[in-house]
Amino acid sequence: MLFTQLLSVGGVPNEWTKAIIVPVFKKGVAGSVTNYRPISLTCIAGKIMECITAKSIYSHLLDNNLLSCTQHGFVKGRSTCTNLLEALNDWTLTVYKIRSL
Repeated sequence: MLFTQLLSVGGVPNEWTKAIIVPVFKKGVAGSVTNYRPISLTCIAGKIMECITAKSIYSHLLDNNLLSCTQHGFVKGRSTCTNLLEALNDWTLTVYKIRSL
């Protein structure tokens, strides 16, 4: 109900847009700033709404066949690895066809 109301007015509470940045130690010398990475602590309700919105958009794109078969980023079951494998396969087939001419 809350999310529906927020979507109908096209906005979110200002608190949802703010984050607390916390440095988290990675490895190495603790005194070196380069050995830390920033983590954003954001509002849980905002994260839930973001997840619901992303799932809705993704479902809409799938249901309406709006995603290209060559799209790999942000698609379930596809990644940069599957993209590279398909590219390698296409290149191999092209080279094979050129050599067989």
